[in-house]
Amino acid sequence: MTHQEQKTFSITLHLSADFEDDYTGDEDGFVWYERFQQTVRPALIAAVHDALRTQRFRAVAAPRGRDPESALDLDVSFEPKRSP
Repeated sequence: MTHQEQKTFSITLHLSADFEDDYTGDEDGFVWYERFQQTVRPALIAAVHDALRTQRFRAVAAPRGRDPESALDLDVSFEPKRSP
């Protein structure tokens, strides 16, 4: 039987956009959020995976009942060097 240790680490981003006083509402369809989803989110996900990989961690998507468009849940496991 193997020994397993577990911890949780969270990164939460609270997104917002401020508009001028003459802003007429959500008529733009949340373009600023779509820009985040199309450009920033994929770059953040890639950076997280790259950082983990360089330190011998493996990450697998593991949604925990949250909307995958608004959350990134990963199961991350350390891959120690195996003795010969």
